[in-house]
Amino acid sequence: MRLNRPPGQSLIEFALIAVLLLTLLLGVVDFALAYSSQVAIRNAVAEGGYYAIQHPNDIGGIQRQIESELANRAFIEEVSVAVTPCQDDTVNGKKTTILATYQHHLLFSYLVPSMTVTLHSQTIVPQLGC
Repeated sequence: MRLNRPPGQSLIEFALIAVLLLTLLLGVVDFALAYSSQVAIRNAVAEGGYYAIQHPNDIGGIQRQIESELANRAFIEEVSVAVTPCQDDTVNGKKTTILATYQHHLLFSYLVPSMTVTLHSQTIVPQLGC
């Protein structure tokens, strides 16, 4: 039994489906890279918070600690780190706030070439020796 299809129909169908499958695959890769960067930034901010507990007023040291944690990451270029040391909170006492923000550029964004996703992580560290 032979199907009556025009020659090349299977090739055209494959081309249409292949574009959708490739787009889906590249989207999964982009999501995985963004998620990996988010986890790395969260861990680096946690290390900066641990350093802030030991050295409450060393803003440069906190930033260096975060940068050294992110130094080996290939896809993370520049992270903006904001440290607010020893704020006085009437409820919880003194605290240091650390916020890291990163603009993650999507690798396979052929629809919008300069598309970015903002990733950020924040920690609030209680301070006793400010």
